[in-house]
Amino acid sequence: MESPDSVRVAVNIRPLISAELLHGCTDCITVLPGEPQVQIESHAFTYDYVYGGAGSPSFAIYDDCVAPLIDALFHGYNATVLAYGQTGSGKTYTMGTNYTGEGSNGGIIPKVMDSIFRRVETMKHSTEFLMRVSFIEIFKEEVFDLLDSHQASLSKVEGASLPKPTGPGRPPIQIREAGNGGITLSGVTEAEVRTKEEMASNLARGSLSRATGSTNMNSQSR
Repeated sequence: MESPDSVRVAVNIRPLISAELLHGCTDCITVLPGEPQVQIESHAFTYDYVYGGAGSPSFAIYDDCVAPLIDALFHGYNATVLAYGQTGSGKTYTMGTNYTGEGSNGGIIPKVMDSIFRRVETMKHSTEFLMRVSFIEIFKEEVFDLLDSHQASLSKVEGASLPKPTGPGRPPIQIREAGNGGITLSGVTEAEVRTKEEMASNLARGSLSRATGSTNMNSQSR
């Protein structure tokens, strides 16, 4: 993975939702046919991939961008998928952070969980696996452990934050540099998981603890 294309950028153009159509909104992005390039008025931007609109179908995001990272993960590499965009752009839907383990969900995280455990199943007779998951939130430049059952939820109240208390004997989350130069989160919960269902349960539990607040664009902004 140490190559010029180790970091790849994909744009996913979501369709207009009903409320936007009722307000007369129209698409402002044009996709260059056959090319990973979008145009907004006179400005053109080129990426590694473009999905949605006239680009590739959105369901191809996982196979193109994420599946290769799962392969690299099982070869000892670290992998990161980062969703970036303004409120209401579809980050939660694309990532599948709202997955509860029930029904179908085309989000990236549920597909990653499924891929990991299918791979583990095929290798379990020759390799021993230990999997742990953490779920953190960076909110107003502070790090919160969303799997810490002792921490209260954080509310957004008129732009101010209420501190999340830590339980007795549980130190606050600190960002530290390890001896090998890596970054660690001291004191963060690492929940051991043996099945996809256990991992999905931690995802659902952590999602309920995330800070939410209403904005002009999204009533459940995260």
